[in-house]
Amino acid sequence: MKESLEWEFDRTIFHVDMDSFYASCELSKRPEMKSEPFVVGADPRDGKGRGVVLACNYIAKKRGLRSGMPISRAWELAPDAHYVKPDFDLYVQISSKVMQLLRKFGDKTEQMSIDEAYLDVGERLKLISEDLNLKEDESIRNLASQIKKSISENQAITCSVGVANTKIVAKIATDMNKPDGLTIVRPSEVVRFLAPLAVSKIPGVGKVTHKILSEKFHIETIDDLRKVPMDNLRDAFGRSALWLSNVAKGIDESEVVESWDPVSISSETTFMEDEGDYTKVKQVMDDVAEDVFSRLQTDHYLFRNVGIKIRFTGFETHTRSKSLSAHSVSLEILLRECEKMLSEFYDSERKVRLIGVRVSSLKKKEDDQMTLMDWEAADR
Repeated sequence: MKESLEWEFDRTIFHVDMDSFYASCELSKRPEMKSEPFVVGADPRDGKGRGVVLACNYIAKKRGLRSGMPISRAWELAPDAHYVKPDFDLYVQISSKVMQLLRKFGDKTEQMSIDEAYLDVGERLKLISEDLNLKEDESIRNLASQIKKSISENQAITCSVGVANTKIVAKIATDMNKPDGLTIVRPSEVVRFLAPLAVSKIPGVGKVTHKILSEKFHIETIDDLRKVPMDNLRDAFGRSALWLSNVAKGIDESEVVESWDPVSISSETTFMEDEGDYTKVKQVMDDVAEDVFSRLQTDHYLFRNVGIKIRFTGFETHTRSKSLSAHSVSLEILLRECEKMLSEFYDSERKVRLIGVRVSSLKKKEDDQMTLMDWEAADR
């Protein structure tokens, strides 16, 4: 009789997360640099550059570098690192191929972002267990090994896998043994696994929520959160209180949903020097918009909402958005609407530090036909 893990495969969730995805994509083209610190982001310009680190490999992380860090600070910590500009077309292509591979292993697969996905693998594990006469944990390790091998051999990148009977615990588990890790949390171990972790490890607990938990309830660990009475949490967080309480207990009934669409696609760039010439600002904005449009085309999406973000010297930031009368797949419309929103600032004497473009209210393009709105734009 097989050893029981109280699992029985009825609900087994894999969370698969690519390790330092953007950096790994670049290093797949430059394998000779894998043993050196490597950074994807803005041009550091010998420590005088603007912008931030988009991603870095684990060797760079050991030197103190991290995503979101000013590129000038990264240069201070690792002037000998290799710095490259991001290639979003490459990342989208590799992501698409990785997700195709993952769908071969899951009963259901839910893509959550460009570099992570949930897999419901209960039925697949039953087959592996029966075919190979394996115990539950052996079947899980066998499937995880197959996934890792497939991604590594096909795309030359690594991934980490978290396994649990809920999505949120699987996601938390993924971060425990990066890179190229595997963390299995058995149903009977969930509360014990979560208890010592910092409450900030819960996906969705950001700085504001963490501050309230710390200052109002003196909560630092998930175990601390689990012990707070529901009424107390409800007074502070309203409808979110139940979710927080359930997460602390490892309760999450959300299903793996096959059809997933991104909420939005966006891109932005920081000027090397604050720019006061709005003709140049528009040129850069158009380049950013074209990058966004390229990603729309790659993933076959129509958009309906268009927005821009503009940041001035001193970090004063403004956003503007416009909802179209119908979904569109036209670059001309995207550029036109962005220019209209940017023109609001043409009379300003303030210099621009950053410009960004965002599209949302997306839906899949079902065929190659243009929308009526696109025909009208093309006919002008």
